[in-house]
Amino acid sequence: MLLTALEGFVDSGAAASTAGMFLRHRWKSEVVATFDRDAFIDFRARRPSAVVSGGVVRRVEWPELELLVATLDGPHDALLLMGHEPDMGWEAFCDTIAKLCEQTGVERMISLGAYPAAVPHTRPVRILHAVNVAAEDLAHDLPTTPDYTGPVGIGTVLQHALAGVDIPAIGLWAEIPHYIAASPNPSGALALAQAVARMFGSVIDTTELEAASKLHIEQVERAVGEHEEARHMVKALEVHVDLGGDGDDGLPTGEDIAAEIERFFRQQSD
Repeated sequence: MLLTALEGFVDSGAAASTAGMFLRHRWKSEVVATFDRDAFIDFRARRPSAVVSGGVVRRVEWPELELLVATLDGPHDALLLMGHEPDMGWEAFCDTIAKLCEQTGVERMISLGAYPAAVPHTRPVRILHAVNVAAEDLAHDLPTTPDYTGPVGIGTVLQHALAGVDIPAIGLWAEIPHYIAASPNPSGALALAQAVARMFGSVIDTTELEAASKLHIEQVERAVGEHEEARHMVKALEVHVDLGGDGDDGLPTGEDIAAEIERFFRQQSD
């Protein structure tokens, strides 16, 4: 099975990229191929970084697109597509991945993403699904994303491309509280990693992510506790979610609360 976790569009709280990196290391994945950076990445948008020491340029670090392999304890092994979302050459990139999937016997793709939603941090992170037409029969058994028409990341485009070679693909989407979507969200990464483990039929030790998630929630709780308006907003979101609401009608945007919580995080020493 192919796991796609590319840094870029629609990754609120860096939940998808964090989950992908966590699984990459937990599975002791090995790089088996790299993509031509010059063909897919705009270095004006994603500039390389340099290490300068003692007035000497010691190293230049480039954005990478990598394919990795991991042998798991469950019924499926993994290919991982990691790195920065390509800036150009999307059709060529997707064609290449589709051919790789056919050549290596990939039976299914799972892509990771996260988006801001009107949900509170006090409830479990909900994981929704969006499938390609080759996996359409699975949509009836999974909690699906809301109907949507608009811009997408390459993970969604790749799902569509794999349907052309009859490979089922499932997008996993974490709902991140909209008022903390700009800061790293380990709870979202944890929920995605656990969802991936279930799909792979593999056991994964998530102790580190669980600890990070607990600490993050405690920090948000302290930040919210300092502002009455924030407490009222979170309570309204709790009622909204507990009653099964899917829309945002009548709920606060959370922009003012987000500004206050970001200010709180900046003041923390660690």
